[in-house]
Parts: sequence; C-alpha cells; structure tokens
Amino acid sequence: MKLKRIRTLPSAKLAGRVPGELHEALTTYAGYYRDVHGETIEVWPLVVHVLSTFVNEDRAFQAWRRRSSAAPNWAAPGSANGAGAESRHG
Repeated sequence: MKLKRIRTLPSAKLAGRVPGELHEALTTYAGYYRDVHGETIEVWPLVVHVLSTFVNEDRAFQAWRRRSSAAPNWAAPGSANGAGAESRHG
C-alpha cells in the first residue's frame, strides 16, 4: 500500500459580522441541536460544523475540486469540529 503525503494546514481565524436575524436563527439552531443530540453546542463551533458539512457535501463543488489541480485537499468529511476556534461577537 502506498500512503499519500499527509497535508496539515493550521487553523485560520475568521472574524466578521452576521445579520441579527441570522445570529438569532443560529442561536435557535443551537437549541435544536441540544434537543436532538442531548448536548449543548456554542454558536461558533456550530457555524464551523455547518460550513464544513456544506462544503464537504456539495457534490458539484467536490467534482470541480477533483478536476482542479489548484484545489487544496483541506478537509475530510467530519474533520472540522470548531475546537479551539474563537468567537468574535461585536
């Protein structure tokens, strides 16, 4: 078996603002997550998880990514959990 080289990229800090309605929906979604899974989740790790799932499950994007030689292979499905991420409220 030939193993591919492992590529590990450092975490990146993202900062920005979201509309109040989106923040309210994300806070409500965190409550939904708690009810479904029986554990509390903060909004930022939830955002990271949602974005990771969106990117990893977008079939058209994944097909394009495989065809593109410049596309980085940065995340396997389920690899982003938001651990160590900082929330920037403002």
